[in-house]
Amino acid sequence: MTATLTLFRIRGIPVQVHASWLAIYGLIAWSLAVGYFPQVLPDVSAWAHWTNALLAALLLFVSVFVHELSHALVALRYGIPVRSITLHVFGGVSQLEREPERPGEELMVAIVGPLTSLAIAGVVLLTATVLDPGPAAAATMQYLVLVNVVVGLFNLVPGFPLDGGRVLRAALWKAKGDLRWATQVASSAGAAFGLLLIVLGVWRGLTGQFLGGLWFVVIGLFLRQAAAASYQHLVLRRSLAPRTVADAMTSPAVHVSPEVSVDALVEDFFWRHHVTSFPVVDGGRPLGLVRVHDLQRVPRERWTVTPVRELMLPLSAALTIAPGASLWEAFEKLSSNGVGRLAVLDDGQLVGYLSIKDVMHVLTLTTGAPGPQSVSRAA
Repeated sequence: MTATLTLFRIRGIPVQVHASWLAIYGLIAWSLAVGYFPQVLPDVSAWAHWTNALLAALLLFVSVFVHELSHALVALRYGIPVRSITLHVFGGVSQLEREPERPGEELMVAIVGPLTSLAIAGVVLLTATVLDPGPAAAATMQYLVLVNVVVGLFNLVPGFPLDGGRVLRAALWKAKGDLRWATQVASSAGAAFGLLLIVLGVWRGLTGQFLGGLWFVVIGLFLRQAAAASYQHLVLRRSLAPRTVADAMTSPAVHVSPEVSVDALVEDFFWRHHVTSFPVVDGGRPLGLVRVHDLQRVPRERWTVTPVRELMLPLSAALTIAPGASLWEAFEKLSSNGVGRLAVLDDGQLVGYLSIKDVMHVLTLTTGAPGPQSVSRAA
């Protein structure tokens, strides 16, 4: 995801908020302030309704964070690295570095989320019963109980990529020993559930509940897209993981000196080689990447006096990879670094250059033509 802000880290995991979260936070707070709280607290001022609504909406997302944190902590217990926890318009997501390797791991990582939401509801209900809070606190706690029960039960729906879909996939995987088939079935169930939500949303809209119906349609469309993407993700991963960067990279890589002028870069490199970027190397030491659209940063009349050094994008971990790394790892970096290129470094030396196009070429051959037997079995 892009446009995220890291709030803090827990167990080394970045906890992030996506820009879309602000929109859904505001929408939930508004709906509580003009709908729920005026109904349960009719004698309270509008200012108090908004205060309670902002707090209740915030506590809802704290609950969502705890739900996602439970996934992440169980994943860490099984040795699965967690890239981040992100709150966004549809709730939250724990981004794992890899999929669980066994059905039992998949089951435990998946089921703990809904159980955590139901446990939060139980704890809040018990606290409200024991403490007997005032009307405003009681209304907020009642809302948290209800919403956590809904979140827990909704996530138990057996359709991928919901937690219940992952539980279904784990069961099918265990029964047949075929992860790809299990993912396909669970993804189909998720797509069917998404379609059901769309139909219900349209029906609600036609009966006058336009906002609620629209939300059902949006969630349904999201689930259908996510279900299809989840299966495609598995196919991509199983096709690319057995291959290494060395199998796909361009080597030797044409590179540019940092002292070359922008004018010479255009004439001798971009025009001649018909590519959109080059590594920048100085005396055998890789320094960065220079891209064709970076030319816009320099006025045309200054091309002859401006060196590539002033134009290049400095190398970072997101722009480099080792030749022995898997193509799947490379594909993830290429897809997220905003450049679509990687400098391939071996012991600090440039040994190749990799682009999305190179990976797609390998993917086409892997999925469309017979390959070595070992790769075919792995895929």
